[in-house]
Formats: sequence, structure tokens, C-alpha cells
Amino acid sequence: MKRMRSKLSLLSLCLGFAGPAFAEEADASSEASRAAAVPTEAPAPLTPPPPPNLRLYFANINFLRYNPIGIESQNRLILQKRLSDSTSPLLRDTFINGAAVLKLNPAGMKVGPAVEFQPIAMLNVKGTYEYCRYFGAFGFLQSYPGPLSDFSDDARSLTEDSAYSTGGHHFMLEPTLQAKVSSFVLRTKASIEYWNIRLRDGEGNQGAFYDALLDTLVPGKGWIFTNDTDLLMLASPQLTLGARFSAVWPRYAGEGADSPATRADNSHLRIGPMVAYAFHTRERSTFNRPTLFATAAWYLKHPNREGALPYIATGFSFSSDLMSVD
Repeated sequence: MKRMRSKLSLLSLCLGFAGPAFAEEADASSEASRAAAVPTEAPAPLTPPPPPNLRLYFANINFLRYNPIGIESQNRLILQKRLSDSTSPLLRDTFINGAAVLKLNPAGMKVGPAVEFQPIAMLNVKGTYEYCRYFGAFGFLQSYPGPLSDFSDDARSLTEDSAYSTGGHHFMLEPTLQAKVSSFVLRTKASIEYWNIRLRDGEGNQGAFYDALLDTLVPGKGWIFTNDTDLLMLASPQLTLGARFSAVWPRYAGEGADSPATRADNSHLRIGPMVAYAFHTRERSTFNRPTLFATAAWYLKHPNREGALPYIATGFSFSSDLMSVD
């Protein structure tokens, strides 16, 4: 029974959005594909039609992953305003939007607003606030007195009965640089995150907890920095191939050369291929760009996961237009 509960607890190891969240891989692939995608029912026009002046749409991403194991559904209701009528590649797809975001998994939920601004095609900036709630189920949330604690899968399975329900706040600022040359897309997204979660362990701001989406010990009150860099090839209007490099760097509070915050290194790096296939593109429809995506990545550095066993993830995404105003 204990072994079965340990396996079930691993199924909930996916909390949150930012960082090297696999859902962002779907965003990267689908957004890049959109630049080249046209409806398969008609020949491609010489000049693509401009995006709607005002657009209300729903976006959904569901994904599974292994090493660590996780399952999550991420949902956004987005109201978007076009900023320019220009047909130039640099200014055509400029916008500002606001969204209500809900992320659910068996162990917790996150809900909050997001604002996204793209003044030129090469630059995108997104800010997000999330209220986080952990249910105390499936071994979540587990906290530790400091960043030197053992947070490996085996260690967490032994202490899953100590999981408790709690909540807190998560802030993210995500600037992205992106460029497209011919059928190739290069984009790099940084994430600057601040966490404030109520923990039982650790004095002051010394406590930490395991977050499965970031796959590291997160400071209960502190900062995380991440980067995802993608090189993509638009092989066809439906098929996107590419590779992703991901990195996570937690920062812990502490003073002195021999403090746990100074000695702890829970950062990790991984790299690997990714693929996405969009079955069709039907702009302004209720079922647009249904996309299957998958990735595999090998850890270049990790406190617990270095070796031959890769990170594997797969999922499905789509969007649904609810209102369009030209």
C-alpha cells in the first residue's frame, strides 16, 4: 500500500506555470507555427489577413511528463487588443492582452491574472500573479528547513505523510526575444520569479519546498531565475521540429561564506529535441490549432537526476475564439 501511495504521489508533481514549464514548449511551437500556418482548405494568400482588432479567446494545454512524473491542465481566458495596422513583419503581430489563468493538477491549483505586451514581433513581455493552493494530497506540499535538504524522489516518497495543505503567492516577469529567418525560429525566454509560500519549516526566510514544475527546492520567500531557449524549424504548416535548452537557478537567503544559502547549488540544466504537429489551422473558429507536442531532454546538471534517464513530456493544446472584432 505504501508503495502504491508513493507512485500516486509522483503523479501530482507538476505545480505552476513559469520556469521551464513544459506547457511553454507548446506555446513556443504553436506560436512559431502560426507564423507559417495557413488553412489547409485554401491556397495561401500573398498577404496574410491581419489579426482581429479585438479578440476574446480561450487557450488550453494539457500535459503529462516523466522524470519527474507530472500531470496538469492549464487554462487561459484572454482578451487581446491589436496595436498596429501595419503589414510589416516587425509590427504586424503586435498586441497587448489580459488573461485569467487557472492551472489544475491532483495536488494543487494556481489562479490569477496575467498581462502580456508585444510592442514589436521580436520582443514579448508577460507579467503574472498566481495565488497558489496546495491540497496536502499525494505528498504535496513538503517543506524543509533549508536548501541543503535531500529532495530526491526517494526521499520525498519516504516523507509523503508529512505533506500539508498551505498556500501563498507567486509573481513572474517573463521577457522573450524571438526572431524568424526563412523557416527557422530562434527564441529565448527568461523568467524572474518571486515566491511567498507559508511554510512550517525554516526560520524566517530560510525554509524551502519542492516544486515539481521547476524540479528543485524553491525558497519559501525568495527568487528563482530560469531560461528556455528554443531553435525551431517550421518543416510544414503543420509540423514544427526543434531543440530546447532549459535552466533553473534558485536563490536562497543567507549571509556568510559558510551559510546553507551560499553552499547550496540546486540549479539544473537540460537539453533535447522537441516536436509539435498542428492538425489544422482555422483562425476565428471554436477549435483552432489542435496540436500534439512531445519532447525528450537529457540533464546536463541536476542534484538528483544526472544520468541516462531523460526527461520526457507530451501533451495536447488548442485555442477557441469566442469573439473577434475587426
